[in-house]
Amino acid sequence: MRLGALLLGMVGIAQAAPTTDDYQFPFSDPFKATVFGTPADFKADLPDDIHRREFSIDLYPERETPEVFWYHEGFQYSVVYQKKPAPLVFSIAGTGGKYNGGKMIALEKAFFKAGYNVISITSPTHPNFIVSASSKQMPGYLEKDAEEIYAVMQKTLADAQSKLGDKLQVTDFYLTGYSLGGAHSAFVSKLDEEKKAFNFKKVLLVNPPVSLYNSVVILDGYVESVGSEGLRNTVNGIFDRVGDSVSHATRVELTPEFLYKMFVAANVSDQELSQLIGLAFRLSSTDMIFAIDVMQNIGALTYKNHQISKHESISHSFLRGASIGFLTYFERGMVPFYQARNPDLSRADMIDRLSLIELEDYLKTSEKIGMVTNADDIILAGPDLKFLENTFGDRGWIYPNGGHCGNMDEKVWVEDMLAFFASSN
Repeated sequence: MRLGALLLGMVGIAQAAPTTDDYQFPFSDPFKATVFGTPADFKADLPDDIHRREFSIDLYPERETPEVFWYHEGFQYSVVYQKKPAPLVFSIAGTGGKYNGGKMIALEKAFFKAGYNVISITSPTHPNFIVSASSKQMPGYLEKDAEEIYAVMQKTLADAQSKLGDKLQVTDFYLTGYSLGGAHSAFVSKLDEEKKAFNFKKVLLVNPPVSLYNSVVILDGYVESVGSEGLRNTVNGIFDRVGDSVSHATRVELTPEFLYKMFVAANVSDQELSQLIGLAFRLSSTDMIFAIDVMQNIGALTYKNHQISKHESISHSFLRGASIGFLTYFERGMVPFYQARNPDLSRADMIDRLSLIELEDYLKTSEKIGMVTNADDIILAGPDLKFLENTFGDRGWIYPNGGHCGNMDEKVWVEDMLAFFASSN
């Protein structure tokens, strides 16, 4: 098995993925890798036709969903099933990610092809989770998020089994998540050691942040460095140049390959790509903060005690929200929220608890947990890569390039990911 060779080396040191012809991810630039992902010629051969259903479950029957969130009534999730006894993988989305995002679908297809059932879970930072699945409605505290995710996993599994019957027969349980979902997976796994609802056989953290706080500083920094006016000029400039390129194209298909060609033709720089990445993160934060504000009637973005109708414009609220980064949410939202419940909790304590370092001993000693990342992952701060190497040892592997989650459907990446899970069988 190729993964075995991949992980051979000094005990306690995670081995970098080989830079041989086996791994041929084409982007050495981490920003291009992050934005454009894996081109078609380098993708794993995954099936389009899989057994997949989407369901909604009412987790809080007593809760009245605000009219503005009519489309979030009920927690939404997806199930991929084998129609025969098979292990099941729970998959957790990254920041602002939904169960049916592109990376989640790619994971579903890979696992289905390999013979697994899958339940895909939306991130606690997504409005659907905040509105329909969260009791505290203040995401970001990894341990507390894990408790809510764990409860959702149990309820979605029971719901799926009741709806699918013999089509969903589970033999064992596995767990994975990408980006923030990778960090969540570590905390969910630790919780399962105590609760034992699943007794996960294998857990894989995909491109996890080591310190959520440090990663947010990096991502928010891409926007804060230029300010709102500078960002607006960047975006307008990019789309003007891309528009000129598109106008000369004979055929337009909005594939990653097409967008890459257009961005190259428009001479989009790394600095501009980093600002687009920061903008995408800021928009996810805005969605999250708006949902929290409405559900808790805080009055930061919307008018306090005002019931927003489904037809009412909320553009003014989103414009206010776009000026609030995750760091502001941390300082003005999370810290006072949790200090009110635990006065002994300091700001520094909060930063520590938003980190895999909080679970360092567990992650070092738990043989079932693996980690995969890229040496050029843009969300990792200076010492983070070394922490991952030292913590996971021969249960971690690091590809030389791929940016942040840009290579998740690359051929060798998928092969190695599936080999990790199969090694427990």
